[in-house]
Amino acid sequence: MVTQEAADLSGCLEEAHSLGESSISSQEVHNSSNMKKSEVPGVVAKADIKPKSMHRAKTWSDDVENLYRFQQAGYRDEVEYKQVKQVDVVECWPETGFIKKLQRRDNTFFYYNKQRECEDKDVHKVKVYVY
Repeated sequence: MVTQEAADLSGCLEEAHSLGESSISSQEVHNSSNMKKSEVPGVVAKADIKPKSMHRAKTWSDDVENLYRFQQAGYRDEVEYKQVKQVDVVECWPETGFIKKLQRRDNTFFYYNKQRECEDKDVHKVKVYVY
């Protein structure tokens, strides 16, 4: 299980924690349509934070799944996404805690399913950054 490396991804996973699917907790916000969104404190999201190191994922986890989704959309992780797009929250599926929708740098959107999308053959391609 990823600890410090994925602390910024834990917002989407709190719902899954309440369902007994994950051991990570964080702050969470509900919008008027009852859709989950993760929230990283504004200080973290607005600062120009660079990772200290990087390693590859070895096994699949909820954190690896969300990193896979960010990296498919062209971002390093949630921190970089929030810096570039200047958003406070990322939309997540309430049932699983996985990322639901991301806006790419060219302003098109990636929409993701509720289920796992990172296949076992792609897990080793996911980069996990340490801050």
